[in-house]
Amino acid sequence: MQITKNNLIFSQLKQRTTTSRIIIHHSASSDVSAAEIHRWHKNQGFSGIGYHYLIRKNGKIEEGRPLDSLGAHAGNGGNPDSVGICLTGNFQEYSPEPIQIDALVKLIQYLNDHYKKNLQIIGHKDINPTACPGQHFPWPQLQEKLTIPDWQQKLIKAALEKGLITEWHNPQEVAPKCFVIAVSLNILKKLGGMESENQST
Repeated sequence: MQITKNNLIFSQLKQRTTTSRIIIHHSASSDVSAAEIHRWHKNQGFSGIGYHYLIRKNGKIEEGRPLDSLGAHAGNGGNPDSVGICLTGNFQEYSPEPIQIDALVKLIQYLNDHYKKNLQIIGHKDINPTACPGQHFPWPQLQEKLTIPDWQQKLIKAALEKGLITEWHNPQEVAPKCFVIAVSLNILKKLGGMESENQST
């Protein structure tokens, strides 16, 4: 996993003395950089960007506020013990990109390893009166990806890329017959396409 450093300049920052959770946000905007949010937050009187990490629409992870510093993203009820992660986009209107969720999963796993414990994962709305990170944020999918072994996730991702399935599925769930039939038909369709290509050569 690669994290892009921005070398942002902050005014006074305080150290965070404990970390027990991760708070998820959306930017409620277009796809913007951490540097741009840094400017927004400075104009609002903050020391700089309030989030510790930003995940762009293409899955790129950008560093925001230094990880060991007190964030400015969830008020007094959330900042003292949390890492703030923001995904660009407005998830009141649409869902995040799958690649953003994949990057979020990797970042959460990285933070759990860093702090040597499983941090609680919550949304901004869980502690403040806000819709953030939006009604279309895929909480069940995120939870599944955090609990499903990596090799099983790779199988599902490969099936998506090959067009054998059209949306994310939990590989640990028992598949109904209609699902198996649908996947089988997609495989036959792919094989038929291969036969056509071979005949034309």
